[in-house]
Amino acid sequence: MKTNIKRLSLAAAVLGLVMGGTSLTLINQVHASTGAQTTQQTKNATINISQSDAINKFNEKFGSKSIKEIEVKNKKDKYIYEVEGFDSEKEYKVKIDANTGKILKAKSEKLDDDEKKQEALDLSNLMSRGEATKLAQTKASGQAVKWSLEMDNNKPIWKVEFKDGNKEIEVKIDAKDQKILKVETDDKKDSKDKHAKDHSESKNKDRDHDKNKKSERNDTNDQDDSKSDDN
Repeated sequence: MKTNIKRLSLAAAVLGLVMGGTSLTLINQVHASTGAQTTQQTKNATINISQSDAINKFNEKFGSKSIKEIEVKNKKDKYIYEVEGFDSEKEYKVKIDANTGKILKAKSEKLDDDEKKQEALDLSNLMSRGEATKLAQTKASGQAVKWSLEMDNNKPIWKVEFKDGNKEIEVKIDAKDQKILKVETDDKKDSKDKHAKDHSESKNKDRDHDKNKKSERNDTNDQDDSKSDDN
């Protein structure tokens, strides 16, 4: 009788472990699925409001001002519009959630005397951010992560920045003539390697310098000892 009870208890324990293991597996699968979904949503930060919508948000906050620069960039896993404008006395800036259209931050400050001669963007007949990205992709690889539109030497310029592994590529485009003006590539890995190499060479030079100084001191001491012996 006791043997049967032990067998029943053992069977129940095994069944409990199996069921518990199954439940734990299912829970882990749910957690893993949820985590993967969260990661995917984070990576797929979206831009739902247009450039004109962002400018309208700026105007709602500060009134109609001259627009100096429009920038879109990824910050903390979401895209942010930054719109800057000015009048004869102040400069203004708003940060807008590019997904929801919510104004995240707004500020204004008085212009310095040397800032009162600024170039305003003429937004008529300019290529869109999408058109600028498409053109830039003919010269750059990777994913576009940042855009800015501002006046540069009396020309409206789109700057589109791409990330491709360790490389950052910036493409400058004439937003009116729709021509690529410049492509710049910055390889972060090469920069790190160069910095490490320069640091190592600098340490070696310092070490050689210390050795030479020590050798000179030893030669001087030997000469002093020789003079002492002569005396």
